[in-house]
Amino acid sequence: MPRARSREEFLEDVPDEPRQFLCRVCTDHQAIHVRSTVTFLRTSKVAHLKTKGHARALEARRKTQAEPSANHTSAPNPIEASRTVELCLIDRFNGIDNNGDLMEIDPPDLFSRVSLQDGHLVDDELGKAVVFSAGETGSITEKNSQVQLEAQLDDAEYLGEHDLFSIIDPTSGIGPEREVDEHFAAERHCLEDSDEEAEAEASESNWADDHEWAPHGSKTMFMLDLLDNIPRLRLSDDHLRTILWVMRECQTPNVPSFSALRKMQSKLTKQVKIESRHHTSSLGNHFFMNHPAKLLALDWGNPLVRSLLRVYPEVEGPVKEFWQAEKWTREVDLDELSPMWANWKDPSTLHRHYYVKELAQLENGNFVIPLRWITIDDVVHAEGFDVEYDKESVLFVVHTNIIKRHLASSLQKNVLDLEVTHGPFEFSRMSHFQLHDSMPNILRETSKGKPLFRIRVMVWSDDVSGNVSKQYNAHTNVYVTNVNIPHRISSQEYFVRFCSTSPHASSSEQFVALSDDFKANVWNEAYDCELEQEILFQINPHLLPADNPQQSETSSHIGVKGNYNCRRDLVGGTEAEKESDKVYQSLYKIGTPRTSKETIQVIRWQIWTACAGHQEPLQTNYSQSGVKDKISQYWIEELLARAKALRACRISNPATRDVRLNRTSLKGEARQQVKLSIEHEIQLELWNWVVKQPPESYSCLEENDPSRSDVRAGDHYNVLLNIRGIDPHQDTPVEILHTWLLGNDKYLWHDTNKQWDKKKDGTFAVRLQSSSIDGLTLPQIRADYLVQYKNSLIGKHFKILQQLGVFHVYDLCSDSLFRLWKAAGELGALIWFPEISNMPTYLADLQILIDNMLDIWAEIDPHRIICKVKLHALTHLSDDVRRFGPAILYSTEVFECFNAIFRRCSVLSNHLAPSHDIAITLADMERFKHIVSGGWWKGTGGHYIQAGEGIRTFLVRNSDLQRRLGWAEGSVLRPGTLKLQPRTKKNTSTWRAAIGDIPIEEPSPPGAAWETFKYLVSRSGDPCRVDSWVFFVREEKTLVGRISSLLTRSGSSSTGATSSSTDVIIIIKPYNINELKDCVFDMPVLTPSDTGHLIVNPKDLLFICNAQHDCKLGTCKFSTNSRFRRQERLETTIPHTTIVHSALDRYLLNTHALHNAHLIRETLPRSLTAPIPYKTNRIHFHEGLAATLRVTGPAKRAASQAKAKETRDRKKAANARQPSSSQSRLETIVEVNGDEGP
Repeated sequence: MPRARSREEFLEDVPDEPRQFLCRVCTDHQAIHVRSTVTFLRTSKVAHLKTKGHARALEARRKTQAEPSANHTSAPNPIEASRTVELCLIDRFNGIDNNGDLMEIDPPDLFSRVSLQDGHLVDDELGKAVVFSAGETGSITEKNSQVQLEAQLDDAEYLGEHDLFSIIDPTSGIGPEREVDEHFAAERHCLEDSDEEAEAEASESNWADDHEWAPHGSKTMFMLDLLDNIPRLRLSDDHLRTILWVMRECQTPNVPSFSALRKMQSKLTKQVKIESRHHTSSLGNHFFMNHPAKLLALDWGNPLVRSLLRVYPEVEGPVKEFWQAEKWTREVDLDELSPMWANWKDPSTLHRHYYVKELAQLENGNFVIPLRWITIDDVVHAEGFDVEYDKESVLFVVHTNIIKRHLASSLQKNVLDLEVTHGPFEFSRMSHFQLHDSMPNILRETSKGKPLFRIRVMVWSDDVSGNVSKQYNAHTNVYVTNVNIPHRISSQEYFVRFCSTSPHASSSEQFVALSDDFKANVWNEAYDCELEQEILFQINPHLLPADNPQQSETSSHIGVKGNYNCRRDLVGGTEAEKESDKVYQSLYKIGTPRTSKETIQVIRWQIWTACAGHQEPLQTNYSQSGVKDKISQYWIEELLARAKALRACRISNPATRDVRLNRTSLKGEARQQVKLSIEHEIQLELWNWVVKQPPESYSCLEENDPSRSDVRAGDHYNVLLNIRGIDPHQDTPVEILHTWLLGNDKYLWHDTNKQWDKKKDGTFAVRLQSSSIDGLTLPQIRADYLVQYKNSLIGKHFKILQQLGVFHVYDLCSDSLFRLWKAAGELGALIWFPEISNMPTYLADLQILIDNMLDIWAEIDPHRIICKVKLHALTHLSDDVRRFGPAILYSTEVFECFNAIFRRCSVLSNHLAPSHDIAITLADMERFKHIVSGGWWKGTGGHYIQAGEGIRTFLVRNSDLQRRLGWAEGSVLRPGTLKLQPRTKKNTSTWRAAIGDIPIEEPSPPGAAWETFKYLVSRSGDPCRVDSWVFFVREEKTLVGRISSLLTRSGSSSTGATSSSTDVIIIIKPYNINELKDCVFDMPVLTPSDTGHLIVNPKDLLFICNAQHDCKLGTCKFSTNSRFRRQERLETTIPHTTIVHSALDRYLLNTHALHNAHLIRETLPRSLTAPIPYKTNRIHFHEGLAATLRVTGPAKRAASQAKAKETRDRKKAANARQPSSSQSRLETIVEVNGDEGP
């Protein structure tokens, strides 16, 4: 009897596949049914030998060997059986019954024969590993799909074996096993639809030529692309597959396959040229970035955006945009402004480009040299030097002593034209610009005849959670916004451009990649849809808004906890130093500004000191300078470790130290000098090492580049310190959301309510709920919520309290806190000015109000400004408004809102490459927004194209899509128009019934029927309703009053109001504004006028305002009889406490209101709005407070130190009483075993 063969003897090597085995017994057995080989990975040998298929093959061979040889079937040639088995994966959880058991699936689930063994998928029936191959004849798409599927299954296997991902995953709550099963379910769905996808792809040619919906090919494909790119309604791949399946089941025509949809999206994103580029920081962290140059290039080709772009500064008029404030109009270098202009309206002169610093001729024959292009009342002017031509000397004389302005449209010849007519020209007196060297402007060579422009951006960064849940998943994000677009438009999510995110790389590292687009020699190509030609543009950073900790990091600052805790100036010191008269006084004003140049010098010194291994001087320097850079800290820590090791090797270790130190004769000062020499050698060695880091960056430097021997921006320290046109110390403005609302307002609210009991809580809630919000543009107040969660409020809640709180806390807090409420309300209204007509007056008022508020805080708590840097930061607000414009321009609320979009993209990523996946997703959104907005891009043929008419008009006509994409233009309210009541609410009546007891005669012709309407639009665009307080014009006088009735003749078709219209009647009860302000609230007082009710022309309404009833003087009472609480939209029997206003007809004009605050102050007499300084001698006042702090401060610090020491001693004693773990185990063993011991 022949010897039985071992199971492993049937395994054979596979030619050209060293990692695989061929099982001879399984191959022979399989050949009976199908000509194929059974192969598997060598690492799956044990798993294969245990499979049922291998056992059946062995049993079949044993039976065959026992039969006569005549019945033996020879095995096929392995070469002939080269086809691999192709598996179709079916989800085993396709259906679950009510009891949670698997339901029977027809056809049988082939996935039941596949198991995961030794890290590989194995077919239990065939006994072989699953090979993801479709054969050589398959399409490239199928091959890529199989390769991708294999990679995804590997990822799923990894997820199944590691619990870590179920912890990090924001969708955690389901176990890893279920996650893998659901992942397999999605893949099964993908593979199951292969036939349908093939059919859909085959029919693609039937609708691909639908030009109306180009480039998508059909409306169906466009709508699916739309569904996949709605920012706040993110869909997973499985959602989309399900939608496609439902559409097919409903027999919807032209339904594409999932792969066809993804293929189309990827193709369009590449055509629009939005790519996510990979970057590696100097610290070795990887991340992906959508560069702003590519994103902002879309603005030029977007017809909805291009008309909004302002490329020249505006030098006159009110300040309400960035390009009207001083940084843009006065500080920005001339070489950072748009360098050229042409008369785009005249086709015959489009080719004639005028550049700055070039000679040009006016229509009147005079010569000028423009230095910059500006606008005045939206008309472009050339601002520069006049030039006189001396015919005798044939020289041009430049008058540099005065700068003049000329209409740009008056230019007739540029420098190229003059060279033709005058030949080479010379100047008799040159300006400091060296004009003879710059004519023609060197940028003409760069432009190659294309227009050149420069735009400026606002760069925002912060740490953001990638989870929707409360579990924090740290990412650092970078966004940009084009500040050449009006703020009312750009402050919407549509205009926020996501650049990058990373859970590893800090903002300082990501700024390095961002700075590639800010270089002076980088010009980016774009298509200008307004000029209908290609242009080149440059990007310059303008400001860096963020919260205070992030702005400190952006400025290479130590942070708000440091002794010198202001990123803007050098104010600060130790606690004791801040209690001195000089330093304490300095906290209430702007100190010596920090500069990027000085900060770089400090960082360079820190790195040099780290090369010597001296840590104590570094800590002292951090504390005394306030400079601590994120990137340099990485190298400093590395250098300290290396220096420590080298000093130990060369100085301390007797076995390896320098041979000079082994001399016994070397002692005293001589030995010390040798050590210092060795330390200096180590320092130089480490310096030479660090300047060559990272090697990839160092190798790109030119041989003669001086930076090869020095530390470099981006590689060794913050790149923003070395970018032209921006200083991170001075260009990180005070951000009102975090510094004001979540700073001062939060402190004030906490100090006010921390002593309240439930009764006072209830009193404040009732009063606040009874406030009038007409004219405040606030949502309905939820006063009970604000009081219940008074320690967890957010920005929008503090906006409510800031505008209304002062009316309700007059008897619920101390007099000093009430004064602080009034000061904060006045200051808050000025901070929210949308435009500033008189900048000097505004800045003077703003400074007084800031000083008042800080002085009242000092009166309440002198130590508050020492421990709360947000109060000192407010001293810089006046300077920021002067340089950048109104504070609301650089509020970060729109970026905080955009974080919600980022989180939804983060949740749907696979969390293996979050930076890449999120960047890709948001790049697709940008591409879709551009196409649906009618934007232009370069097609495959090299010509610029835009979407078909069906797509271009879809966004314009669809307000729902506009809102979902984050751009809501809002309904245009034309002054004088009115809004009628819905038909169901129309109530027609006679004149007398309509106006009640108001003594006004009916306008002619009498006897008409009258009906009310909802509102009428004022000149400012405000909707004015019944009971609204309005300013209006009457006989060339500006008055204020309250609307009593809004009436229109019944049946009138007019929806607008004109001065001669008798169909629209507005009845207003006029009020007088008292000459003196209220002595309690310091607000203008409104009392009824003797003139009685007036009929006002609709066009004479100016703007609305807010007024509150003087409940304090009127002693208004609480009532529980009139109203009941509502729950679930139903009225309960629970009494609802409200305020019943007394008959006192006296109101307070709310000057704390944010809406129309600028119009109110322009309308009222200066005596009612001018702020009054709280302290006339502030220096003496602060010195007195500092003297008090020098007494209380040391005592508090001593008490704090004593308490800390007591806590340490108590913990030390508690630890001493507890036996060590080994002693505890020993005592336990002894106790169990008696005296015998262990």
